[in-house]
Amino acid sequence: MAAIDMGSAPAGVEYGGKVNMAFVAMIVAVATIGGFMFGYDSGVINGTQDGLEKAFNLSKLGTGLNVGAILVGCAIGAFVAGRLADIWGRRSVMMIGAALFVVSALGAGA
Repeated sequence: MAAIDMGSAPAGVEYGGKVNMAFVAMIVAVATIGGFMFGYDSGVINGTQDGLEKAFNLSKLGTGLNVGAILVGCAIGAFVAGRLADIWGRRSVMMIGAALFVVSALGAGA
């Protein structure tokens, strides 16, 4: 019977049943922090609803559309950033994100 070449093992896993638990713990920690930050952002957005209504004279429908659009935009941005990180690399995408954050912060301050 011929041996089957299974290729190289995925990162953090060795064939033969051994698992790198430190690597798995790191993945779990990053996923947990990501979920926490999404929840924190939702809380911040909910805290701005009264200010949005007053500043832009919005109805409840307008406020709901704005808040929903922000959350949908966050999800789309995360998806696009992940795909760009696959193409350009994680570090480059984080640098672009940081630059866009600085520009948006200066624009919001102005």
